[in-house]
Amino acid sequence: MKYIIAGILLFFSTSALPAGEPLNKKTLIIFHFDFNSVALNENYVRLWLKKAADMGYNAVLWEVEDKIQWETCPECVNADAFSKETFKRILNFSRQLGLEPIPLLQTIGHAEYVLRYEKYKPMKEDSTRYDCYCTSKPDVRSFIKKWIAEYLELFGEIKYFHLGGDEAYAFATCSKCKAEADKFGENYLYAEYVNDIAKPLLEKGIRPGIWCDMILKEPEKINYISKDFIIWDWNYWDGCNEPDRVMVWNKSSRLAKDDITESIRLQFPEIVNESGKLNPFYTSDALKKLGYDVILCSSSRSHGDGVFAGRNDIHVDNIIGAAQKTVKLNLLGNCVTSWAVRVHNFETQEPWFYLAPLAINNPSLSKEELLVKTSEEIFGVPDAEFFGIAGKVGYSFPFANENTTGIMWTGMKDSKPAPENYIRQMIDRWKNPASNRWNSSSARIKNSIDTISVGISELNEFIKKAKDGKDVLNAWSLAGYFQYWQAIVAKEIVNNEEGKPDSSAVDIADILSSLKTQYVGWAKTWMTPNSAEQNTGLIYDAIQNYFRKSTVK
Repeated sequence: MKYIIAGILLFFSTSALPAGEPLNKKTLIIFHFDFNSVALNENYVRLWLKKAADMGYNAVLWEVEDKIQWETCPECVNADAFSKETFKRILNFSRQLGLEPIPLLQTIGHAEYVLRYEKYKPMKEDSTRYDCYCTSKPDVRSFIKKWIAEYLELFGEIKYFHLGGDEAYAFATCSKCKAEADKFGENYLYAEYVNDIAKPLLEKGIRPGIWCDMILKEPEKINYISKDFIIWDWNYWDGCNEPDRVMVWNKSSRLAKDDITESIRLQFPEIVNESGKLNPFYTSDALKKLGYDVILCSSSRSHGDGVFAGRNDIHVDNIIGAAQKTVKLNLLGNCVTSWAVRVHNFETQEPWFYLAPLAINNPSLSKEELLVKTSEEIFGVPDAEFFGIAGKVGYSFPFANENTTGIMWTGMKDSKPAPENYIRQMIDRWKNPASNRWNSSSARIKNSIDTISVGISELNEFIKKAKDGKDVLNAWSLAGYFQYWQAIVAKEIVNNEEGKPDSSAVDIADILSSLKTQYVGWAKTWMTPNSAEQNTGLIYDAIQNYFRKSTVK
């Protein structure tokens, strides 16, 4: 097999970014540290706290999960978890930087790191899943309240506490919960639970928060949720302009304008604007009109991203649009979420992170002006060229993104290794006559090599012009390298399935072994060694097993 790629850059020193002040000093501009699936090393956390503060963020959402040495749930503590003493030092450092700490404890769904253990199985809502607590069980409530108390001891004086509550797919499905929900509605059940567990917070004057998606599934019963709660309205699709589709949570789908029924318009008149066009981030309009304080959340890593780099066009538009909407509605805050299960490091997201505080502090700037300003500040190059390049290098394609590798193959955030035949079974499902997935997937894979190669060439030319930002450019160069080789591997899967392989399965398996070694070395610059090994395995092992089991010689 003969493939050539431009050389990889050496690691460069970190460049500092200028500090900023929010336009409205009451506006929370929140940076998200997610430790689900990834254990970050302490130096990296400190580096990015400083970077976040320098960019203009004034708060941090700490989603620490099993990465603290908890006493409430010692069984779930990760081997690389911070001691409480170490984490308190990190918190003190963040406070010195002017970053308001906001802890996040998942209290309904996303409890995989707890419910997978035998001791906690009685707390499950659905015996076939291990991600959702049964909210009607007294043991669950006492357990969560005890854990909240431990969080409060660790975090000290705080103003806000996020209680999670999103994507609780099994919520209200056990016989007792279902009977209650059938009688009063799911929002009644949801509200009764979160009101109960939030009592210790409210007694201390701490504002509790919940994600938006579950309560928006029953729009006619949103008012069951107390106005004491801050609603964290997450929306990773909308952007600066009229969207083609908008999320309608009680339909569990993004709908085009022609699909918006009269009943939906009655429930959410804000779904269209005064010009009759779809209104981006309309749920924030609706929630604010109902009297809730809202934190609008965009994303720098989300569903659909590749494991080596994210989708520039999606994240740029989403982050800018959400920031501008935050200013327009004078919302309580804005949060850029960065879900760690998507794996790629913060350096590949740095130009996107920069956009949120910049847009909030400069509401008169257009999208193009914000991109030019960001490039000038990070790279010393006053144009938006980098963002177009990132769109090519970060091209997303099957066998390089999320559960088309071995990540989240169960549908849950559990870092569970995929079975050896996982890729084979997935391809067989895609080839089912009832699905068109294989044709669309193979077409996207066939486009990937040329797209990424062009992006790498353009990136190398841009690097020659850049005066700063070498850490960001190095990260994107390395991401391009791994993207390119993953495109080669994905193309070989397509060739193999079409009966015309270019190389033997043994050769590809050997290439994957080499890539794994290289990727572990890179991942250790931001993850702990154990986490780097684990996540590298999730990216490569299932695909390597496909080739090892292949009969192609």
